[in-house]
Amino acid sequence: MAKKREIDIFGVLLGIVIGCIIGFFLSSRINLDHPPGSGEDVVDTVYGNVFLLQIDKLGSAEAAITLMQSIKNKGLHSISTKGGDYYYVFGAIEISENALNSIKTDFEEKGYFPIVRKEYILDKPNVVLDDSVEYKFWEECITYLLSSLEGKAFIINDTFHINPINLEIYTLIVALQTVQNNKLKEEIRLNVYQELINNLS
Repeated sequence: MAKKREIDIFGVLLGIVIGCIIGFFLSSRINLDHPPGSGEDVVDTVYGNVFLLQIDKLGSAEAAITLMQSIKNKGLHSISTKGGDYYYVFGAIEISENALNSIKTDFEEKGYFPIVRKEYILDKPNVVLDDSVEYKFWEECITYLLSSLEGKAFIINDTFHINPINLEIYTLIVALQTVQNNKLKEEIRLNVYQELINNLS
């Protein structure tokens, strides 16, 4: 009986030691990814997430057009998309919430009260899942947009040039690849998002 009891105690001790080792490695990994006291917000880095600066949510297309004209008159850029019974006016799109801070400030200084909205866009082409050619086209558009938002250069696939399903977004993607002006690129990215929503909602 004494011998069996010693084995049981050894097993318990071994389990505790292994648990401590696993806990140590897990905590070390968490601390490396997000060091405490770094002063930086933890950014949601899920591939496919984008962050939008929503200027307003309105009940009619006319109200959205009026707001966009007001924004344009103040030297800022915006787009409008329809979702359900509402029209959403956006002033910027970025890959992280922090990247919107300066643009958000610009809108606030001009008298607007924007909020940040997160959206997952990789699943947008699912509405044309039964058409493999069209699905591939829209999937590439989103990939190019995400690459641009991440500040990465991208090469447009030859088939994208041969069979552009939608000329508006095709033109925007080509411009996004070639334009060097950063402010203009920001506007083009937002316009790409608008075309995605308008065609895949």
